[in-house]
Amino acid sequence: MSRITKEEIEKTKCGRFLLSDENIYLSIYSLNSYVFEYNLLNTEDRILYHQLQDKFDTRLINRVITRVRKQIIELLDEDKYIEAKVYFKPKKLSENGKLEFRPLHSTDLITQIAIVSMLHLFVYEIPEEEEGDPKLRLSNLSRLIPSDFYGNRVSVKPEYLFKPWKQQYQKYNQNSNDALMKYHTSLEYKYEVTLDLENFFPTINPIIIYHYVINHLPAYLNDEEREMMKRVLQKLLFCKLTTTFDEKTAKQYYKVTKGASNYDNVDKKERNEKECWDFKENSDKFVRGIPQGLPQSYFLGNIYMISIAEIFRKKFTGVSYFYVDDSVIFTNDVREDNFKEQLKELNKQIADEASNFEEASAIYPKGTEKFYRSNLYGVNVHLDGKSNYTRLDNLDDSEVYLKCISREMSQAGSDFFRMYSDEENRNLEEKLDVLSKQVKAKRDQLVEEKSQKRDSGNEDAIEKDEDDTQKFEKRLTRYYRFFEYRKQRLVAMHQPEHGSDEDYKKELEKIIYSELSEEDMEDDEKILQAFMNSYGADIWDAAIGMYQTFADDKEQAVLKNYILKINELCYGKASVEFSYLECTYRDLLRNKEENDYSVEDEGDIFEETLKRYMTEDLRDTYNDPYKTLKYLARMRLKKYANKHYEVAEDYSSKLLKKTDEEILKILLSENEKLPSRMRIVCASTQKIIRMVLNTVCSYLFNVEVSNHPVLAQNSKKALTYGELRILSFVRNSLFTIEEFRKREILLDDKQNKDTADYSIMKVLEIYHSFVKDPVSIDKLIITHKYTCDVWKNGSKHLYFYTLHNQEHAIVLIQNIVKLIHAIDFLKISAIDYYILFLACYLHDISMVKIPALDSFLTDTNEADELAQELLDEFNKELQKDNLEEKITENEIKEKQNLYEDELDILSVKKYMLESYKKLDEYFEKKIRGRHAIDSSSEIRQRTEIKYLDMPMRELVAEVSEAHGADERNIYSIKSNASSRLMSIKFDKILLRLADLLDMSSYRVSKPILYHNMEQMSEESAFHWISHLLTQGYKLRTKYEIGSSKSSGAENLKETENIEGVLTPQTITEKLILEIPVDISQMSTIECENPCRKVQIGNISRQEITLICGEGCQNKSNDGLENRCNFLCRWFCVKNDYLIKELVALKEYLNRNKNNYFKCEIEIKIKCNNKTSIEARQFEILNQYIQDRK
Repeated sequence: MSRITKEEIEKTKCGRFLLSDENIYLSIYSLNSYVFEYNLLNTEDRILYHQLQDKFDTRLINRVITRVRKQIIELLDEDKYIEAKVYFKPKKLSENGKLEFRPLHSTDLITQIAIVSMLHLFVYEIPEEEEGDPKLRLSNLSRLIPSDFYGNRVSVKPEYLFKPWKQQYQKYNQNSNDALMKYHTSLEYKYEVTLDLENFFPTINPIIIYHYVINHLPAYLNDEEREMMKRVLQKLLFCKLTTTFDEKTAKQYYKVTKGASNYDNVDKKERNEKECWDFKENSDKFVRGIPQGLPQSYFLGNIYMISIAEIFRKKFTGVSYFYVDDSVIFTNDVREDNFKEQLKELNKQIADEASNFEEASAIYPKGTEKFYRSNLYGVNVHLDGKSNYTRLDNLDDSEVYLKCISREMSQAGSDFFRMYSDEENRNLEEKLDVLSKQVKAKRDQLVEEKSQKRDSGNEDAIEKDEDDTQKFEKRLTRYYRFFEYRKQRLVAMHQPEHGSDEDYKKELEKIIYSELSEEDMEDDEKILQAFMNSYGADIWDAAIGMYQTFADDKEQAVLKNYILKINELCYGKASVEFSYLECTYRDLLRNKEENDYSVEDEGDIFEETLKRYMTEDLRDTYNDPYKTLKYLARMRLKKYANKHYEVAEDYSSKLLKKTDEEILKILLSENEKLPSRMRIVCASTQKIIRMVLNTVCSYLFNVEVSNHPVLAQNSKKALTYGELRILSFVRNSLFTIEEFRKREILLDDKQNKDTADYSIMKVLEIYHSFVKDPVSIDKLIITHKYTCDVWKNGSKHLYFYTLHNQEHAIVLIQNIVKLIHAIDFLKISAIDYYILFLACYLHDISMVKIPALDSFLTDTNEADELAQELLDEFNKELQKDNLEEKITENEIKEKQNLYEDELDILSVKKYMLESYKKLDEYFEKKIRGRHAIDSSSEIRQRTEIKYLDMPMRELVAEVSEAHGADERNIYSIKSNASSRLMSIKFDKILLRLADLLDMSSYRVSKPILYHNMEQMSEESAFHWISHLLTQGYKLRTKYEIGSSKSSGAENLKETENIEGVLTPQTITEKLILEIPVDISQMSTIECENPCRKVQIGNISRQEITLICGEGCQNKSNDGLENRCNFLCRWFCVKNDYLIKELVALKEYLNRNKNNYFKCEIEIKIKCNNKTSIEARQFEILNQYIQDRK
């Protein structure tokens, strides 16, 4: 290869694309997805990284594009290569006590952007230069990556170079664990084989990848294009190493693995290793293998794994799952007595495959042939236990139920970012804590068992058991660090607690210092061992970060000295450039005056920024993706600022008629054109046009520009429903311009002009988190408005009924989220949430309907009974003097005339009033008793909600109707949650629970009660007074290991035996419903019919605990004390439906085999204040209770 110029590069189509603004801008746009080691960037690059969060800063972007283009051209010169540094991250302590490291490579940010720009030639199809819709499409090469590869799959979303690793790793775990359960049950495959490649990235010979890629390039490429692709590929594969090693790290980096386990002569192995270590003396050192840590290595690693996976599949036919170099295969092809030989056969086949590519010296950088042909290269399957098999018919129950733990891990990861109250955070913290303890207990148990087996006989059996144990232990460690890290994050949210954070700091210190004693702190071996135990679980880093937030100067100094000590034990006393720990914690370890402010070449641009922001949080300073868009809106739309509604109305209506390009030009045009650099990104994502629309509309409506669904206004002007709907749509990450245009949200529409009810802000973020779809959220907003409108004047016949309007709906929505987070088993989809939230608004909709008066005439049951009752009373009054006499018809008429003459007007009025009351009660009872059925009918028929399609209305109607059904009919339905997109059964359960839990005093008005109590029916008065005494609820979840409620020594022994095991029902999930009340009347009462659904557990002056699902015995344990009291009786009468529901829920959860937790439910009635109701109100409560003994 010779020196190359920009003009020569651009002679080819791929070269022109490589250097184009649009290609480099695409690399900048996906920056966050491929900078894997942020802490290894220097300060200048970290500032640039955060500045580039704003993808619209033209000056900065153009400057970076120029620098990247220059870097690419330089790299394509013959003698130029990517220059990388390597940092050694502590990995594990080997059995001989030596510390092993993982080499992670890094380079400057401009070079990383250049690398990705070069990589685009191989992962995407190169778009035609005049193509009108240059969307990202996978290249021929990317499409060759098998579907069972989960890691580092190329994304066609411009925000990501690779599909997000967390989602992909979750899929890999979930699918492989599902397969484990499936084949453990069916035994279609008898073995699970786990294969691990030794020292994967460093032992890949780049020449193998080179030939594979070149051999699979599109056939239509001409010679010039092909040569350019070869040149770019060579520069991605071979990287110069600029790090200077000492002898210790050189041995780590150049450690021989090829055939290492087959050496029968120690001297021969040492001579071979010494020859390889000599490479460190070369002035031009190159990265060994492919540089793990740099963006290209992960795609290139997948390319290499294609042929490896094919070898695996041929050896072990079955079903396979791959994540980079880890693989799980379910197969019948295991030779149990000769498994190690099978692994050696795999290694031979891999070596044979690699030997086909050794004759290609012209590809190697000058002078490196010996280096790349040495024994440093050659990927091998581990023979020492990391690669093993498990018989599925002999699996330990705990390992089978790792599937359950995996599900918990997946759910906890999702829930972590979707908590909307402190109690939800606390509940998740409880769950993570118990799962962390459970996993750790099992891991410790395995370690102990492994130690005991080593002291017993059969070596082969011990080796096989240890192989299985090691695999299981590795999974448990991964789960433990997942749960523990997130638990500590949640604990930090309520610190300092009670004015102090000392307890929390001690908890973190246990993780950081591993509970080492002062004596242990003098023992280097113990310090290093303790550090690696914690660091290897990947929670040490997190603990350090959280601890720094709370530590004082003295504690910071102790921490600094401890990290320096660890660094010394890992890397030696002298400061070394390759220390991962020193680089990661440089800000903590160095004094402020020691921080490196030096910059290179164009560093003068950053110097002032560096000095100003070194001690500030870079994220706070730079991470506003709307920074430039806000500025452009102020400049270009200033004539629309702070104008009347009609101005925004006119502008927004015209906005809908503009083309995509015209919308983008509003803020992004340069010289009246869209910048060409944005061509691919704009064609491949809706995010750019969404952000522009969001900025424009937020500016027009005087609302703070952000992606947050809850709106912060910049003026006193009220927000309309139309403005709210538009902003909600354009702030949704699933926004599409096509759907936005279809919605046709016009501000001049009468419905959209109404002032928005601000109570909806309480649930908007919930909509975005759980429903997600912008069209569905828009329909929820319309439904909120509809509910406000129909309940505006209340209900004619239910004027003494508690609130069932939009406020009630909002509380129900919040209750559903609490319940989902509290009850582990009830997990539902986004469609379920949509159905449920609509049902929250519409389930009581029939209550506002004025019933047809004619229905009274057609009712031949209750209406006839009432009419007969009134007629009897009338006749009784008329004939009260003639009941014993026989008189003629004429005499009756004469008597009647005489009676009418004598009947005074007051009697008529009394009769009319009594008739009216009874007729009113008739209609109230009709509406109340049938409202669930009638509401479902209204949902199906009402034309005002025609914006909901008929299938959806039918589902909402079905769920709504269920809130009035008998609980036995609901919990006996078979659930289809696992096999369908939605679970109507779960939806019904959640709506019923949410509705019953809306028991707060906000639902009634104290003045209305006081002024109308005597006019209320007995039932309404009881419920109104009871609501005023109830101050909401808290739902806590407590998790207990092996603490199922039981009696007797036998059960207790069983509980102790299962402690620490991961089997289902080992952990009790106790739902604790805390209900504060403003009544403390605990006078004992006679109880003729003890409660059959709840039992008093504990009772004190301030609290009564009720255990759901246990019959009340009305006596203390000694049988002497009468425990039934007024407070308990009042609560049980008031909440009879709730208690029945909770008992049915408990029974359902405990009989379901798929529920990982055992369920217990308690209700705690907490007395906030002394009884403060009036005597008459207390009489009403007491009388109502007495009537229902």
